[in-house]
Amino acid sequence: MAKQKKKQGKATTQPVVPPSDAPRADEAGLAPADENVVTPVAESVAGTFSVPSEAGWIAERDGVPRMDGARTRAVDAVPRWRRWLPDLVKAALALAVIGVAAAIWYQPPLVKAGFPYVSYTFRGQPAERAVLFRPLAMPTRYYVALPERLAERYHWFAVDRRREVVALAEAPQRRILGRPAIRRSDPLGLDLEFRTLDGSEWRIFFLEDAIVFSNALLSVRLDTRQTAPQP
Repeated sequence: MAKQKKKQGKATTQPVVPPSDAPRADEAGLAPADENVVTPVAESVAGTFSVPSEAGWIAERDGVPRMDGARTRAVDAVPRWRRWLPDLVKAALALAVIGVAAAIWYQPPLVKAGFPYVSYTFRGQPAERAVLFRPLAMPTRYYVALPERLAERYHWFAVDRRREVVALAEAPQRRILGRPAIRRSDPLGLDLEFRTLDGSEWRIFFLEDAIVFSNALLSVRLDTRQTAPQP
């Protein structure tokens, strides 16, 4: 009994080794563990499950594609004038269109027209090749050009349907866009109403389907229906 008690006393009084005195791995002959060493398994796991950047997390969270920092810097590097270039081109085109429209309104070019049909007679004989012109942006104005000057005075006539005026006009002296043009502010010409020329008075009629002006030498008609063969 005494021997058993001595053995139990020795077992309970064994010294406890503190953690600092515990044998280290290098003292035990084991290789030290390097914290920076990544095993192949860790590398494969890291490659498979790549950690997205902060922008990626925000894009996935919001459901809206975001631009990363590199693309943002590339956009900021574009010169400001290049970003404004499309707007500047649009503004320049708009100004050009406005300028052309203003020029046409102020100085309308004459364009050949096939309606109404124009015909004329000189000294009672039908003649041909009279040309009808209409100025742009002036829907109630006509110009009639005879192929040659007759009686040394009759060549161009101006007709204003709204004002019901027929005038002996001069040939256009201006040109725009390669065409003869008139100026809106210019006078129409010599008013022929009740005008006596070549020993006879001019008579002017604005009918529903025709405009007729004539004297003893010359008669000119603008008809909505073709009554004479046209060249």
